[in-house]
Amino acid sequence: MEFEKKGTIIVTGGAGYLGSVLVPLLLEAGYRVHVIDIFYFGKNSLEKHLSNPNLTITELDVAHHENVPNLFKGVNAVVHLSGMSNDPSGDLDPNLTIQTNFLATMSLARRAKAEGVKKFIFISSCSVYGASGSNFLDEQSQVGPVTLYALSKLQCENELLPLADSNFSVTTLRFATLFGYSSRMRFDLAVNVMAKRALQGKSILLFGDGMQYRPFLHVKDASRAIMKVIAEDSSIVNKQVFNVGNSKLNFMIKDLVPLISSYFPNSRIEKVEENKDNRSYMVSFRKFEKICDFNALYGIEDALKEIKEAFESGKLGDMDDMKYYNLEVMKKVLKEPLVEYSVATSPRWAIDYNGK
Repeated sequence: MEFEKKGTIIVTGGAGYLGSVLVPLLLEAGYRVHVIDIFYFGKNSLEKHLSNPNLTITELDVAHHENVPNLFKGVNAVVHLSGMSNDPSGDLDPNLTIQTNFLATMSLARRAKAEGVKKFIFISSCSVYGASGSNFLDEQSQVGPVTLYALSKLQCENELLPLADSNFSVTTLRFATLFGYSSRMRFDLAVNVMAKRALQGKSILLFGDGMQYRPFLHVKDASRAIMKVIAEDSSIVNKQVFNVGNSKLNFMIKDLVPLISSYFPNSRIEKVEENKDNRSYMVSFRKFEKICDFNALYGIEDALKEIKEAFESGKLGDMDDMKYYNLEVMKKVLKEPLVEYSVATSPRWAIDYNGK
């Protein structure tokens, strides 16, 4: 919509796995984009776009957003991607996870509302459903997070929605497990790591009996979904929680493994008896598909083709490099001095900021 393109979209974590796909799409669509990122994973993923006059980049831990006084001037929407982004990383330092994923999120949102931002789009996860068995889950289903990462997402959902009003639209997107090629590639995601192992001539691992259900979504479709919400009239998406995924990609892991193996003719499947991940959830995406007229376009084979082409062209280099694994990068980060505690991440700061 032309109205949104007159302002700027802030994308926190814009150089991450999802952000590195989303930001170029936003620029191509004519939006002005302000990326806020601490760049733990480097800046190379946005290198091709640095000369674009519609792109602004600020190297900043979002927990310290108060260091940018005019951050929200002329901003129409915030897409909040930043934070500890998977279960193992979230468990490394629970206090940091709470500060980063919950407290920083809430203070950012409260400030955005106070300074006139129209939309706040929060990226949550279907992992909030936990170990929910084989029944289809919609947005009204009971949640049951089994990890701190998932709990932090759910806690943000619960605190963000009450901020919504006629002037400040809040939308939560519970994404399925992402996969596919990104210029900030990750090989700690199920589909991607299976493809990696096959390309390396290693066995694709099947943990346990593989009976757990998991929904999947291509990172390009995740980016398209965010753009849908940005462009949609606020009356449609305000105060809404949406499951976002591909209705065709609710898989039992035991069925996903041979599907990927079949794409790589010489690959092997190796069963590993121990399975430490008991999450299982089969998710309905009908609400978002209907309300926002959204249809996922990309399947598993699209991603396997992309990853194979990137590997064969030399783009990926050593796929065992630690840069492809969020947990390994965060282990390194936590061994180094972190930025000092920020007043912006305290609930008290947020209350004072709103004059209450």
